[in-house]
Amino acid sequence: MSEEVEFDRIAPIYDETRPRPSEGELAALTALFSGCRTVLDAGVGTGRFAAPLRSHGFEVIGVDLSLGMMRRARAKGVPQLVRATLFQLPLADRSVDAAFMSHVLQLLPDASRALRELGRVARRQVVVQLPEWFERSPPEAWRLRRARYVELAAEMGYPVPERGQRYRYTLEDLSAVASPAAVHVVPLSRAPGENTDERLSRWAMEMLGGGHIPPEVHGEILRRLRAEFPADPPGTDRPRTTRFIAWDPVRLRAGT
Repeated sequence: MSEEVEFDRIAPIYDETRPRPSEGELAALTALFSGCRTVLDAGVGTGRFAAPLRSHGFEVIGVDLSLGMMRRARAKGVPQLVRATLFQLPLADRSVDAAFMSHVLQLLPDASRALRELGRVARRQVVVQLPEWFERSPPEAWRLRRARYVELAAEMGYPVPERGQRYRYTLEDLSAVASPAAVHVVPLSRAPGENTDERLSRWAMEMLGGGHIPPEVHGEILRRLRAEFPADPPGTDRPRTTRFIAWDPVRLRAGT
């Protein structure tokens, strides 16, 4: 494994550019983990889910490749953290009650292999979060703005580091690995009053690690984008949902 991974770069700003798990998300998870004590958070990151799950009484083991992200998880009181790939978890068969994965699928070239590995280590439950936006590409209007942001940043002397490849999986793709036992849909809300400029600014921080761009340069990029794209893109206020897909580990191990 390389000593540094992509998410080490954005670890310092990761939490401030992502919303905390909502009450609805945590309620869905705790219901799915009913009867479980030990939970593997595969791709634990900064502990966004691990920390609140611990406050609900679960013993959480976090696995991730990014040391920078896990340092922040440890600062939140998540003590059991292991650096490892999700394709080869350093856990014995059926050694945890439940295994959980959130916002990691897009980084994995082989979702079925990762799901089977979660099924290998879990005794009672495997849960994966799949936001509805994950199944579709960004609208063309947003792709144009994002591409132009990158161009302008480079022109101003702040080239944006390349991101690793991203992958898209649908509920149908994941169901083909093994039939889910349940799919819980949870409504999500946007930041109150967030306009197009604020949404693009948040995206730049989230996806590009925009923290390396000085605020004045970032502001100038947004000003020029607004001049080039004066109309707000469609669908800005469209309601959003996320889904928690649950499997019986036995079915994942059998691939049925």
